Amino acid sequence: AAVVIYSSGSTADPKGAVHSHAALARHAARLNVYRDLDAADRIYSPMPLFWVGGLVFCLLGAVHAGACLLTEDRFVPARTLDLIERERATLALGWPHYGTALAADESFVGRDLSSLRGGNLYEILPEAVRPADPELRSNALGMTETCGPHTMARMDRDLPESLRASFGRPVDGVEHKIVDPATGERVAPGASGEICVRGQSVMLGLVGVAPEDTFDADGFYHTGDGGRFDDDGVLFFEGRLGDLIKTGGANVSPREVEAVLVELDGVDEAYVVGVPDRDRGEIVAAAVVTAAGAAWTAESLRARLRDGLAAYKVPKLIAVCAHDELPFTDTGKIDRRALAATFG
Repeated sequence: AAVVIYSSGSTADPKGAVHSHAALARHAARLNVYRDLDAADRIYSPMPLFWVGGLVFCLLGAVHAGACLLTEDRFVPARTLDLIERERATLALGWPHYGTALAADESFVGRDLSSLRGGNLYEILPEAVRPADPELRSNALGMTETCGPHTMARMDRDLPESLRASFGRPVDGVEHKIVDPATGERVAPGASGEICVRGQSVMLGLVGVAPEDTFDADGFYHTGDGGRFDDDGVLFFEGRLGDLIKTGGANVSPREVEAVLVELDGVDEAYVVGVPDRDRGEIVAAAVVTAAGAAWTAESLRARLRDGLAAYKVPKLIAVCAHDELPFTDTGKIDRRALAATFG
């Protein structure tokens, strides 16, 4: 055992995942295969190093390549832009809302960020390397318990339209199965279910939890994520199973509603949660961050959503707010439990 990394607690109580020296070293090296990182690179990332993304993908990835890692004690857009510009960062990595906040800062225009050649903070990349359609760049799916991404693909290349919003193939050293979340039995090839993972990057166990309560009889960890693999082994993530909103007997995927919202012009971020309701069990609620000058209101957003969503999926509650007004965990994820409480 090398380290205990705690999950962020964005949807449940934090859990302590115990990882081995071998898992940290091997998995960081395997993730580097998906990018052309070398010793000349200068990586900017706001991801904290007590979190698996910052530790494995950023810090240990940089160590393997001999690259420079640029960090800071606090994310402040103008100050962060100073750092990226002054230190001539070549890659910018982090959660998407960091890129949105940097691009929205009033000091962004006129900055010399020409040193950036890649990363996933697409809004701040030079036009020559910025993807025309970020949804045609692969995502990666991972979690604390799997030492970071367990499916991935090159993120600097456009995908065919058929793979829009996909999450890549299994990383070397791990294997998957998709099961019925109710029975634990494998589903038919191509069918949706709960994603389960086992392999060299999966944790040794959880602090204070017996192995038989952590892994199934075949050694797989049941992630609580829903998804499916296509015939070519590419993963399509369908959301956290525990995040499904049950309203009036119907299931609503927050990810589906969020995807429709962020497609609207002038909507920068959207976060959807379920809020307890006496009559319907839960109702759908959304927090929406709009771009400067956008004229969206709760009612105008609701009216537009009715064109693209079934009536029961349209949020009953919508808060148009600033990014800084939203609750985030220390790892930069939206705190869905805290967000739901703000609507209560």
